[in-house]
Amino acid sequence: SSDLADTRTEAYLQNLERGMEIEGRRFEAGLQDLGNSLLDRAVKAVELMRLGLSRCAMLAIPGGWDSHGDVTVQAPQWDDFFYCLANLMDYLQRTPGTATKWLIDEVTIVALSEFGRTPLVNGSGGKDHWPYNSALVCGSGVNGNRMIGSTDDYLIGMPTDFSTGEPSSSGDIIGSEHLGTALLKIAGVDPAN
Repeated sequence: SSDLADTRTEAYLQNLERGMEIEGRRFEAGLQDLGNSLLDRAVKAVELMRLGLSRCAMLAIPGGWDSHGDVTVQAPQWDDFFYCLANLMDYLQRTPGTATKWLIDEVTIVALSEFGRTPLVNGSGGKDHWPYNSALVCGSGVNGNRMIGSTDDYLIGMPTDFSTGEPSSSGDIIGSEHLGTALLKIAGVDPAN
């Protein structure tokens, strides 16, 4: 119909305009000088947020994490990831924010995977998929320097008292829905809506 064509045309023109604005801001912020390392991509994402062009970003951590046959490949990848995270946190601590003095007070970082790895090495020297996992959350809105939840010696999730974050036989297992609810609250979004 004519209305649908008009709507699609208007959306296309808005996307073109937005693309030109992003490109101009990217140039203005000097983002074209950054490379494509994980840290460079993280800084680009943060700058797009600072410029008001994005509210969130998802970055894949490079490497062969699906290590069924050789778990030793993960050690240098973890080192690279934590090096990047430390440098990103430093960048956020010294970069002026838009609503606060520093970006560290405006950006929340979440590092997670869709599944964990088995607690024991398999016959091929690797680790297989595991339903229990962890997430690292830091930055704005996070009450840091603590761990919430726990696992037993076999890396099976233990019940947690949600009011304290401590293990409790009368608590519940932390699930992805709980993490999602917490992140929505940090972002100022009512999870009930």
